[in-house]
Amino acid sequence: MTGNSDRLTYLYRKYIDGTCTEVELQEFFEYIGQPGMKEKLEALADEHLENILPGSAEPPIDWDYMYSRVTRNALPATGTQGKVKRLLAWPAVAAASIIVLMAATGLYFLFREKHHEPAWAHNRFQNDLPPGNSKAVLTLANGTSIALYEGSSSFLSQLENTKGLKLNSGELVYEPPSDVAATAGYNTLTTPRGGQFRLVLPDGSKIWLNAASSITYPVTFTGSSRTVTITGEAYLEVARNPGKPFKVMVNGMEITVLGTCFNINAYTDEAGVSTTLLEGAVRVSRGNNIQVLQPGQQAQLQPDGTFRLMPDTDTAAVTAWKNGMFAFNDADIASIMRQVNRWYDAEIVYTSAVSQHFVGSIPRDVPVSKLLTMLELTGRLRFRIEGKKIIVTQP
Repeated sequence: MTGNSDRLTYLYRKYIDGTCTEVELQEFFEYIGQPGMKEKLEALADEHLENILPGSAEPPIDWDYMYSRVTRNALPATGTQGKVKRLLAWPAVAAASIIVLMAATGLYFLFREKHHEPAWAHNRFQNDLPPGNSKAVLTLANGTSIALYEGSSSFLSQLENTKGLKLNSGELVYEPPSDVAATAGYNTLTTPRGGQFRLVLPDGSKIWLNAASSITYPVTFTGSSRTVTITGEAYLEVARNPGKPFKVMVNGMEITVLGTCFNINAYTDEAGVSTTLLEGAVRVSRGNNIQVLQPGQQAQLQPDGTFRLMPDTDTAAVTAWKNGMFAFNDADIASIMRQVNRWYDAEIVYTSAVSQHFVGSIPRDVPVSKLLTMLELTGRLRFRIEGKKIIVTQP
């Protein structure tokens, strides 16, 4: 047993340093799953946390939960090499530190006291920021703007030009028009920073809008196609209608589908427009440049108008926001903080250049301090909250 324990210590330290070989990484996960290793792994992690958070009270991490997830999700014998290579290919394994240890087995840390900040984080997180929620603004074709939020359904029903609209638990639903000759006026649904909303169009297509996003659409689809315009980020489940293709206009690009599920990220502060396909098939085009996607692929619009095809995209991470999660798959801190900016409506301030990458997941319905605490467990970054500003520093 002593030999196994010493070997686990050796492998653990190499893992944290990011120096494990493929064989050693596989061996490490095999050790984790062995009986009697739980207490040793907990002690090693506690020691690591003490080193990266000197002089602070230990974060109350639920080690029982973590260990049960580790042993249940440790790397299997079949297909292990592919996962190991992917881990080792990341240039920032050492920077990801303890977060990689948790996330590589599909888990995120949970605090035992779920609704209380740990003492070691309290002083810097006194001005905590709540998570976003369901809220949006509906702008009708006549220019009228209506704030949508929980409890506004009765108010909506009393307004003119809202016939056929229903509001239920953060979802705006359009009923199919009874008059087939109805004029197609255009409405716009806009989410602010810190808001998200769902929309069901008259044809039954479903749209999830992320924070700081919008969709402009006709209240009834006439003509030979169904066309909407999107900014920001949205997930779409398009109702099939081969005789009337569904088209999305975004930043000068056109996406054409018959019936499918896909995600669009067109935030102006991101590198470019990304279209990720989950089901069906879509065609993205800009000018003479055309790219047809298959499930699991992503098309990234380049500055020169061409498309870069990503053949094996982590679709679960791309659509995690829709399912109420933050999911980071080798994400750099700048991209993470852009998500924080949009979801918590916070201004991000850097005191120096940072380049760390992270892997992990955490629910989006937690205060921002919970997310910042997870990132701090790497020992590579520190955060503090001043009003609606989040200050990012390095120890």
